Amino acid sequence: MPRLPFTALAAFEAASRHGSMTRAADELGLTHGAVSRQVGDLEKRLKVRLFDRTPQGLLLTDAGRDLAQACTAGLGRVQESWDRIAGQGPERLRVAAPRTWAALWLVPRLGRFLDGRPDLRLDIEGGNTERASEAEAGWAVIRYVRGGDPGPAGALLSEEPLFPVCAPSLAERLSGPADLSRQTLLHYQASPDWSLWRAGSGVSLDGAGSLSFSESVMVIQAAMAGQGIALGRPSLVLEALEAGRLVCPFGPAVHCGDRYVLTAPAEGRGRGVLRAFRHWLLAEAAADRARLERLGVPFPQGRAGA
Repeated sequence: MPRLPFTALAAFEAASRHGSMTRAADELGLTHGAVSRQVGDLEKRLKVRLFDRTPQGLLLTDAGRDLAQACTAGLGRVQESWDRIAGQGPERLRVAAPRTWAALWLVPRLGRFLDGRPDLRLDIEGGNTERASEAEAGWAVIRYVRGGDPGPAGALLSEEPLFPVCAPSLAERLSGPADLSRQTLLHYQASPDWSLWRAGSGVSLDGAGSLSFSESVMVIQAAMAGQGIALGRPSLVLEALEAGRLVCPFGPAVHCGDRYVLTAPAEGRGRGVLRAFRHWLLAEAAADRARLERLGVPFPQGRAGA
């Protein structure tokens, strides 16, 4: 087996996460020049570019993305083992996330992350992301950020455009967006989703009926029950679309700037399992776009509320 340049790979992995040689150097306790040389040496050995250097920062090439994913997963496993052997007790991962996102997106997938981690102690807290952000290191925090809000610094998990969804039985009676004015629209009381969608799509909703709910999960349940048409967000309706409980009868999907963002400390106890969880989340989220496209979900035309 060829001898791998582990120091250079660690420098590259940090630069790929931060999108910056400077921030990678700060994390590793090295100089900017040292990290840059390590990455340059890797590129020479592999005879490919791993980053495109742009005024906005470092952008991974296809080859760089492939190597970064492997490095993050591998180094995360090493850190997990180190934590165990160092006598820090059973691994513990604490996750705070919006309640509906945790129930509809995270929980159905958790088995894939937990596979091979029988000793992991996992705690999930739904809703209270602010308390988690003030607690000791060791939390992975997923936040829902509305359009126009700069939000916290962190890794973008997904952008959340709005598109119509309904039960298959109701979709059979619809021919296009103009039919919305003769249907019941399902509203989430905490968000002006239909107003945003109308502004971005130009479709008139005059004359439509209305049902409103205090929880977004109630909106989705009502749509699956055929009680009206809701606006879906990819992370919350993907599983129902794939199961055939919901369909997207037509577009457009409208970008309102809303998104889910992951924050997790780079240092501290449990860093290995945090990094592994981060890598897994990003890989799952990246695969969702292709799953939605296979289901015929249209993607954004314009930005509402921008």
